[in-house]
Amino acid sequence: MEACEVVRLFVNKAIVPAEPKRRGNPGYGRVKALRILVYARLKGLENDTRVVAHLKKHIDVCRTLGLCKVPDRTTVGRWWRRYLSLLEETFIKTADMLQLIEPTKIVVVDSTPLVDLYDMEAGWGHTGRGKFRGFKLHAAVNQLGLPLRALVTPGNRYDSPFLPKLIEDLEADYVLADAGYCSKQNNE
Repeated sequence: MEACEVVRLFVNKAIVPAEPKRRGNPGYGRVKALRILVYARLKGLENDTRVVAHLKKHIDVCRTLGLCKVPDRTTVGRWWRRYLSLLEETFIKTADMLQLIEPTKIVVVDSTPLVDLYDMEAGWGHTGRGKFRGFKLHAAVNQLGLPLRALVTPGNRYDSPFLPKLIEDLEADYVLADAGYCSKQNNE
């Protein structure tokens, strides 16, 4: 199953709360915006420019996600800021649905950089590949690689304090994380 089909299946009106009707141009709506954001994470598209370029190259994906045309780069950038907390809630609800299908035995936790050169809230961070400006996506996945929890932080934040938030309420036999999540409190 393709990533766009998975997103279309899971990110729908049942997961995304309805927004009140407003006057003016209806825009894309929260469901379509979140579909694009989740799809971007699944495909490893790190910034708005890459998301838009990918959608222009694969117009069929755009239609599968429910869009008539490819959104502008600045529109996708606004979605990251506007729907960040809703994106986290969507990941949690999706993870709860996946827990019903496949119980978790192993939780794997890691972070990846989300490069964003234009956002004023972005911070300078370090990875094994060097410096970057943007944010970090901290994700917990199960033994099948299905997402369970996700947090987005500025790029200059250390990984260790976020491990408890990523694994709380998860029932698993083992938790695997890289050295960035190692601390005395987390080891206990």
